[in-house]
Amino acid sequence: MSSTKKGKGGMWAFLDASGVLEKGTEEEIKAAKKAYRKGYILSYRKKQRANKPEFIVFLSKINGDYSRISLAAKQHRMPITTFLRASALAYTNKTYIVPDRLQVAELKGLLSQCLNEIQTIVIQKEKYFWGKEQKFKGVEKRIEKLETEISQKLKQPYTLEELVLKEIERKPEFKVRLLATLNSYDHQNQIA
Repeated sequence: MSSTKKGKGGMWAFLDASGVLEKGTEEEIKAAKKAYRKGYILSYRKKQRANKPEFIVFLSKINGDYSRISLAAKQHRMPITTFLRASALAYTNKTYIVPDRLQVAELKGLLSQCLNEIQTIVIQKEKYFWGKEQKFKGVEKRIEKLETEISQKLKQPYTLEELVLKEIERKPEFKVRLLATLNSYDHQNQIA
């Protein structure tokens, strides 16, 4: 036994208290260390489960569950467990997992750069061009609004119902086409 490790940590206190360091053979010391590690790991996992509950999920390869989840996780550039957690939380919060977070981050960065440039122009030109100042501030507000809308739409997309209602509002003839499509679909299912 090295004297530098002895006396440090719970394992050495455990070994010392059991008396195996003084009287035990090398095999008994190894067995005592193994018993200590087993007890330590069990208590550690118990504490972890109390603070961070754990769930085991089985995905079938036969019916394609695993391949669908695996593919979606790859598309989102996440490990499967991270994707499952993010998906479950997004579903319960009625939000959306952005497929390409890097692209969204680039868009946000670009919008922020535009906003910063406009703010710089407004501050520099403020003293000399009073009419242009209002135009610049208007552009600044539009970019801020655009940044907020992009962020919201990417994180909380419209439901199918909301999309249909918006399209009907935008193009009233869409309702007629949609009803015709649905009636055609119902008619095809009744024949089959």
